Amino acid sequence: MSDESGDSGNESVSMIVDWIKSPGKAFSSLVFGLGVWGLVLGIVNVVFGAVVAGERKVVWAGYLTMGYLWDEPYSEMVYRPWSDTVFLAMAVTGIAWGAWGIHQKVEGGFQDWIKGIFFHPIWTSLVSGREEGGMTMTAAAWCLLLGIGFYTYWSIVHWAWTDIGVYAVTAPLIAFGFGLRFLALVDDSDSSLSEL
Repeated sequence: MSDESGDSGNESVSMIVDWIKSPGKAFSSLVFGLGVWGLVLGIVNVVFGAVVAGERKVVWAGYLTMGYLWDEPYSEMVYRPWSDTVFLAMAVTGIAWGAWGIHQKVEGGFQDWIKGIFFHPIWTSLVSGREEGGMTMTAAAWCLLLGIGFYTYWSIVHWAWTDIGVYAVTAPLIAFGFGLRFLALVDDSDSSLSEL
């Protein structure tokens, strides 16, 4: 009886180790994107201050744990090794792990994946509803562009890189953009199956 539970435990551990070594394409893309965003935020925070330019910065240990590891989420412009270094290390780890998973799962590797981002058919849907996915893909492209554009514009002009209000506008736009994209791809594949 103990051998059966030991075998299932080893099987579970093996499955988790395999997943860590080779995560899926979508998960790797998400981790890579979050890592790049975290690295940009970390560098802006250390160099300029992500709250008020040159005056206040985010203490990641307090901000991400809502005050559990550090009392205040913001402080004066002092480098905090246990907060800033750990946050930057997490971002770099996310970039490396995501790039590793993408390189394994995408035909042509990481370079083809990067090219695919810039030359993806979704961007031609910004100006035409006749592309793959139709008007749903057009709405998805505009949601993604507006979400990323709003966050970038507001963060640079008002220096609010970690403003919750900006996240409240950006997150739904990006989420709807990805959701509509997947809906358009499913509708497109359903219509091509019905034609057969």
